[in-house]
Amino acid sequence: MTLSPRFESAPGATGVDVVDPVETRHFPLATDAPVDPTPVDPGRFAFPVDAACRVSVGRLGLPYMLPVDVRTPEGDPIASVDSPATRELPAGDYLVELHSPIKVYLRTEGPVRVEATPEGVAFEFGETTAVDVGARSYHSAPAATVTVPDDPAAAMAAVSTFASALKTTSPERAWPTLRGHPPAVERGDELAVPDGLDAPETGITLRVPADYGHVYAVAPLAYYLGATVEPGETARITAGSGVDRRLGDDPTAVADAVAGLLKRVFFLDCATRTEGLYPDDLREREVLAARADIDFAGLYDADTADRLAAYLAVPDDAVAAAASPWHRVAYVRPDADALGLLPALVNDLSLIRPKASAADAADAADGAVDDRLDGALDSFLRGPRASAGRASAERTGGERGSDGRAGTAGDDLLRSVRSPADDASAAGVPDVGEYVSLPETDALERAWVGDGTPIRGTKLVAEAFARETPEPSDGTVDVTVVCNDEAMREEWDSVGEIYGSREDLPVDVTARVGVPTGELRALLAGDCDVFHFVGHIDGRGFQCPDGVLDAADVGETNATTALLNGCRSHDQGVELVRAGASAAVVSLSDLFNSGAVEVGETLARLLHHGFGVGAAMRIVRDHTSIGNRYVVVGDPGVTVAYCESGLPIIHRVAERGDGRFDVTPYSYPTRVRGMGTNVRPYLQESDCYHVGVGPCGEKSTDPRALQVSFVGDSQPLIVDDELVWSDEWFDR
Repeated sequence: MTLSPRFESAPGATGVDVVDPVETRHFPLATDAPVDPTPVDPGRFAFPVDAACRVSVGRLGLPYMLPVDVRTPEGDPIASVDSPATRELPAGDYLVELHSPIKVYLRTEGPVRVEATPEGVAFEFGETTAVDVGARSYHSAPAATVTVPDDPAAAMAAVSTFASALKTTSPERAWPTLRGHPPAVERGDELAVPDGLDAPETGITLRVPADYGHVYAVAPLAYYLGATVEPGETARITAGSGVDRRLGDDPTAVADAVAGLLKRVFFLDCATRTEGLYPDDLREREVLAARADIDFAGLYDADTADRLAAYLAVPDDAVAAAASPWHRVAYVRPDADALGLLPALVNDLSLIRPKASAADAADAADGAVDDRLDGALDSFLRGPRASAGRASAERTGGERGSDGRAGTAGDDLLRSVRSPADDASAAGVPDVGEYVSLPETDALERAWVGDGTPIRGTKLVAEAFARETPEPSDGTVDVTVVCNDEAMREEWDSVGEIYGSREDLPVDVTARVGVPTGELRALLAGDCDVFHFVGHIDGRGFQCPDGVLDAADVGETNATTALLNGCRSHDQGVELVRAGASAAVVSLSDLFNSGAVEVGETLARLLHHGFGVGAAMRIVRDHTSIGNRYVVVGDPGVTVAYCESGLPIIHRVAERGDGRFDVTPYSYPTRVRGMGTNVRPYLQESDCYHVGVGPCGEKSTDPRALQVSFVGDSQPLIVDDELVWSDEWFDR
């Protein structure tokens, strides 16, 4: 099966389905009559496409409202349609760009009527017209591999190749689709850089002391700026335009300086690129222009080094007003073991902060883990305990008390089969000294690279990133739900319905109860996008009617994302990632059933809505009763389903007391729609876009208008710090 997008039409049926077999994405195009797509030259499109076809139609429709850019055949902008409106285009030759889950372009001639409504977008051609359809996958993978010995100076040479993946050094690089994946890095006996990995000639250099902490800290900035990294006595950034700035005296200070520089350059690029391919009204540009005298047109055309110098001259308060929280901060143990994960971190444009060790990060204090893992978890981690012991002392998924915490367990079922006689191998979770406490940050997500497991955030596992190009699929989201305890069927019943609830998304749900070890092994080996397990787990494995299945003995799994909703599932999740999964949501303690059901249902809804695993887990951790007992291991950027609106958004709703609400949309970048994606929340009643990370403006609205904006689409809301879904909230 080819990895390129393909075009499918059912015999006798209308429409054509654009399928991305790598990212498991569908995008249907409705037509007024049956069509037979015929291949055409992808070179007909000004922008790169992987495959193209021709259909003859009088009308072509999109399944929901999404932004549309009309361009000349050369790609120059003519008009944008991104809200309910009708646009009449005279006779001419047009290239139409669709901001859909798969990148799709249309080429057509003649007059075109574009009608956008909340239900979708329609193109009327007046008569049967030939329309060329081009498609490109958003998937990005390393084009080559750099071999590096265990030498920080060699690591500098590897980082200097990362910018070879940039498709431009203009401000357009702020678009995620114009930043390719850096080359992979593997450890070897000597430095080997394949041909063709030359960094762009920007005249920008980063000089840092030759140790891993400094090299890792500057890696994302070197990639984004197209800078070379060289050894130096002190950390500095220099450019041919006269830039010469000291970055700090130690890796921590350098990481702080790099974070500030990267945010400054990135958000100024986002504002400046409005002079180019996408002349959108951008809120960040308005904020900057109100606080500083900036020649955006001149900056767009400036040399890279000159543009950097001009960016550094913009007042700090103007940049701070325009910038949003970053999407992810990765804390990295500064040694050679982290080299293999460096390209993946840079590809996501994560900020990188060196952290000495797990022991240092966890403060090595008996109470540190206890304080952060919900009080009683420290006692869980220190040794075996009876399943029923101290149940009343544990926080559960019951009613919340006055402090916002859940009430006591009472007779709530405990998802544990451990007893005091079990040996340490049955614990299923790290020892107390192996936990890592990551510093608080305003970033949407946190991650850890190194030995140990973070108390909050994601444990990045190298094997999760080693499979950059998955096997092609038919575009259907395959979900497997297994329940191995009849007493836990509530979650099994509900998540099966949740995963199959989207009409626009082809989903195949396989649901099983009481699965024996042999069948469970087969289900894990089969291809599925989500494997959701409900039942008993410990360090020995998954409890089955006929025994225990240890993930370490599975050999291979083709489940992309595993949600292991049983007690102490950490070690089993790590083994599944090593066996082939890209990410696993795992627990760090014993779980009471009601709280686990809440977490399982919430995660299923968020993943199915389009949130990445890491972002979904952050929301669950903050807004469910026992969410802080779970972490992600593997790749936090994995997504299960695409989001119709492009970026998944959660709306924070605050009652004003006058019958109205203040609503703030928060957007979360994904691997496909990464840092630099623009978003315009439809609640805003404005043509102004926002850079899609964190808060996207605030609007005051009345209940009726708020409800109308979510008709036909259940959206996640945060109301009075409670996570609810719009359809349920409006029914209260």
